[in-house]
Amino acid sequence: MSRGRHILELSEEESRQFLGSFDAVVLDCDGVLWSVYDSIEGADAALKLLRGSGKTVKFITNNSVRPIVSYRQQLQALGFAVQEADIIHPAASIVRYLRARAFDGLIYCLGTDNFKGVLQQAGFQLLDGPAQPLPESFHQIIATVDDRAPVRAVVVDVDFNANYPKLMRAEMYLKRHPDCLLIAGAPDRKIHVKPGCDMIGPGAFVELLEKAVGKRAIVLGKPGYHLRSIVRDQCELGQPARTLLIGDMLEQDMAFASLCGFQKLLVLSGGTSKEQMLRTESPLQEADYYADSLKDFVQLYAKAYSRK
Repeated sequence: MSRGRHILELSEEESRQFLGSFDAVVLDCDGVLWSVYDSIEGADAALKLLRGSGKTVKFITNNSVRPIVSYRQQLQALGFAVQEADIIHPAASIVRYLRARAFDGLIYCLGTDNFKGVLQQAGFQLLDGPAQPLPESFHQIIATVDDRAPVRAVVVDVDFNANYPKLMRAEMYLKRHPDCLLIAGAPDRKIHVKPGCDMIGPGAFVELLEKAVGKRAIVLGKPGYHLRSIVRDQCELGQPARTLLIGDMLEQDMAFASLCGFQKLLVLSGGTSKEQMLRTESPLQEADYYADSLKDFVQLYAKAYSRK
């Protein structure tokens, strides 16, 4: 299997060809622009170079724990002003999908308050919980999780207070109503927080529900199949082959770029090491190019246009 090239190993002419091969850039956020705690060095300079050279710059995230306004504020802190439509966010993608289906029904949601707030602000009715521990009694549990509410969609995303009764309640709605939708925001099996610290992601709960009810989820986070058209339409990407997706995860970012027909660049500043990149056996997850971080674009631009 061929492996991606480091962008700083490209010759001067190859650097120009690479930079001229895409008109639009879609960047993941966590692990690319910043970690949970700090901005990644050089990200601000790289963003300015990309926009300054005429590239359309958009952003995509699987992290819906933070609202879109928070992303706009953090990008503004990097000196990069954006509009809400410039950011692909799982909760907003779910709203877009439900509206396209003319969905009109009750939703049971596992997610953070910020995530649920996006759905509620869009006019959807939500149920959630139970948040508090229940007595260890089958009678009490069944009365809570099998409440016969007319739920027509179960939505699962990051829920820091997920518990067994919530999952059983979701299962009951999906089994009781055969037409009930199972929708996932972020499908990540693990969430990278910092080096040496990965946490279980909502993808594990989505898979559990899929197996329990025999139904595949509609995934509206990377690398979800149904997210492709939303990204292309929202970002107004006319030529997928002239779009570069930059991300730090193989399963989420590189695989999603493959599904979209984008060029793929992996940065090693987040959740994937060089060793993991080299070990991947999936063509979908293989990067076309890689870099240590976005900071490498500063040197790349300098090399490509040093004679101009």
